[in-house]
Amino acid sequence: MRAPETDPMPDYETVARALQRSGMPQCPAELHGFATGMVIAGVDEPLVVWQNEVYAEFDPNDVLDTECRALLDRLFAASLAAGRDASGGLSLLLPGDIVVDSRRLAALRDWCQGFIFGIGLAGASLEQRLSGSGREMINDIAEITRIDTDDAEDSEENRAALIELEEYLREGVMLVRAELAPAATVSGSSDREH
Repeated sequence: MRAPETDPMPDYETVARALQRSGMPQCPAELHGFATGMVIAGVDEPLVVWQNEVYAEFDPNDVLDTECRALLDRLFAASLAAGRDASGGLSLLLPGDIVVDSRRLAALRDWCQGFIFGIGLAGASLEQRLSGSGREMINDIAEITRIDTDDAEDSEENRAALIELEEYLREGVMLVRAELAPAATVSGSSDREH
C-alpha cells in the first residue's frame, strides 16, 4: 500500500461533516491526534495501522464512505509530512473558531486521546527514548484527556487560557517529535514500499 500524496490538511468542519455522513463516531481531532502520535513515535507501517484502525467499517461501494476516505487519506498524508519534519511547525486539527465551549474542549480532549493512543502503539520502548521533559509532556497530554467539557464559559479570560493550553500542547508535541525524530524517520521508510 502506498502512502497517499501530500495535499493540504482538510479543514476540521469538512472532515467532521464527512465523518458524520459515513456514520463514523470519531471526530477529526481524534483522528489527527492518532495519526500524529503514530508518526512521531515511529510506529512500524503507520499507513497500514491507520487503514486497519480507521477504515475497517468502510464499505468500498458506498459513495459517502469513499468521499470520507479520500479526506482521511489527505489528513493522514498531511500528518505524516508534519510528523516527520522535525524542523517544521505543527498544527492541531481543531474547530476553526476560538470559542470556549463544550465542542472545542471536547475536540482538544479527543486530539489528546488520539495522540496518546497513536504514540502508545510504539510500545514500552517509547519511555526509554524520551527525556524526562518528554515523558512529562506525555503525562500532561494524558491529563488533558480528563478535561471537563460540560462547564465551559466563553469569556475573554477563558479564551486566552484555551489559546495558551493549545500552544503548550503544540509546543510539547513538537518537543516529543524532536526527541523521537530518528526513530520516526527510520521506521517510516517501510510504508513507502507497499
